[in-house]
Amino acid sequence: MIDAAARLIDLYRRHAGAWTTARGTVLLERPWIERFADMLRRGAAVLDIGCGSGEPIARYLAARGHPVTGVDSSPEMIDLFRAICQAKRQKWRICAR
Repeated sequence: MIDAAARLIDLYRRHAGAWTTARGTVLLERPWIERFADMLRRGAAVLDIGCGSGEPIARYLAARGHPVTGVDSSPEMIDLFRAICQAKRQKWRICAR
């Protein structure tokens, strides 16, 4: 299991930019994410494990007023998350491994 996890992390490390571009900013999971967000109390903090670049899920939740802490095992994805936060002037909490 550890080898499989290491290979997956390596994949995201090597292809962070390509994955972020391919993933895009369209919230394909909108019905599920809205259902989840509707169950949260106003302003509740959200922990996004495996946040990647933060697009589009963390961005959407932050726009709904939820402080988001993003955690990802790929430093390259965290770097993209930071860049997106700065470009959009949004304040999310980002944690690297």
